[in-house]
Amino acid sequence: MRLELRNPWVLMTLRGKVTFVVGAVLAAVSVLFGQRDALLLGLLLLFLPLAAAVFVDRTRLKLSCERKVAPGRAAIGEQMTGTLALDRHGKLPVGVLRFEDQVPPALGPRPRFTLQNLAAEWSREVSYTLTGSQRGRFRTGPLLVRVSDPFGMAALDRRFNATSEVMVTPRIVPLDSMGNAGGTGSTGEARPQRLGLSGQDDILVREYVRGDDVRRIHWRSTARHGELMVRQEEQAWDPSATVLLDSREQAHRGSGPRGSFEWAVSLTASLAVHFLTEGYAITLFGADGPLADPQLGDLGKATSRREAIAQLTDVTLADSTDLSRAAEATLRGVGSQMTIAVLGLMSSADAAQLVEMHRNQAYAMAWVLDVDGWADTADGADRPETAGRTGVDRTPAAVLADHDRAVALLQDAGWRVVRVTSEMTVDDAWARMSRMGELL
Repeated sequence: MRLELRNPWVLMTLRGKVTFVVGAVLAAVSVLFGQRDALLLGLLLLFLPLAAAVFVDRTRLKLSCERKVAPGRAAIGEQMTGTLALDRHGKLPVGVLRFEDQVPPALGPRPRFTLQNLAAEWSREVSYTLTGSQRGRFRTGPLLVRVSDPFGMAALDRRFNATSEVMVTPRIVPLDSMGNAGGTGSTGEARPQRLGLSGQDDILVREYVRGDDVRRIHWRSTARHGELMVRQEEQAWDPSATVLLDSREQAHRGSGPRGSFEWAVSLTASLAVHFLTEGYAITLFGADGPLADPQLGDLGKATSRREAIAQLTDVTLADSTDLSRAAEATLRGVGSQMTIAVLGLMSSADAAQLVEMHRNQAYAMAWVLDVDGWADTADGADRPETAGRTGVDRTPAAVLADHDRAVALLQDAGWRVVRVTSEMTVDDAWARMSRMGELL
């Protein structure tokens, strides 16, 4: 590090400045009254902080630092370990070195430590724990180092340039396979249902479509499902799904990790990872449209999962007042797909847009959050008096009544709907949807 001559007064600490002032006063008084011993003491007090400032200013650290954070990405609440490898290669010893690593409040308190070593050369490795309390991308560093003399009368701050990037992702909950989730491929072909386990009973069936050969009707499955089902030969299947996260600010309550939006992001991330693992190609949508251009699933399972988690790490609340942008973007997408929606507070108009999205799709499922349960968490105790979706002021009771009507509209249109309360976990919400799937 390059050193420059600095003003000694600037380098002095409070202790050094007090010592210098006391020495100056004592020296002046001793000269005035002819006290030689007091003069020597005053000069000593003047000299000590000045010498400390010169020592600190002329110290060449010859210090290097390598830093890393492992793992580089972790879910909210999980721990990461930051490691600083410090090496000094100098000819002269230094005084006391005090270090402080710059860490965002969302990752915990700033780590501080002190090294006091009279050797000219030394190596140290220091580790500290980071815990992500807020979703997002953060940088740790740069490392600050304060050089001071052994008496603490002068200090000089230096700064390294290197930083580390860490990602705090939503909580990902492993989900069990759903017995009858359904789904369609990007070609619009409905996902066949497998009957039996082996031999001649290992048959793939799907719903009857006008034009199918009647000789392919599977009567046992028809009786079971209450609608015509036809046999389908084993064939390549390209399942795909649209995953919609209601990211409108007005649709959620609470704030921070305990708010309804973070719960919704966690569920959405868990669903995305689950369906990608099951072999689906998915497209993630927020209230303003697609979260990214490429369809996830075409990149390979591992890469697609990482990309989905990254997209949902970066998602933020939107100012949109309805779901029209998401609906339009979905309708412009590829053919019939399964729709998966994680929704907040809705209006009847929102439900109508969702029904339009589902019109040409085989399956649709929605988790609808009763967001008032999150209103008392974190900083979200205030509850707005208006919904703002139609531009008409309404009382909370009217908003909630319209929300209930919106849920009923989805159910009437064939959506599988789970009402989610703040007491439910992601596992609970998924299990309720799974039980609904088994009944179909």
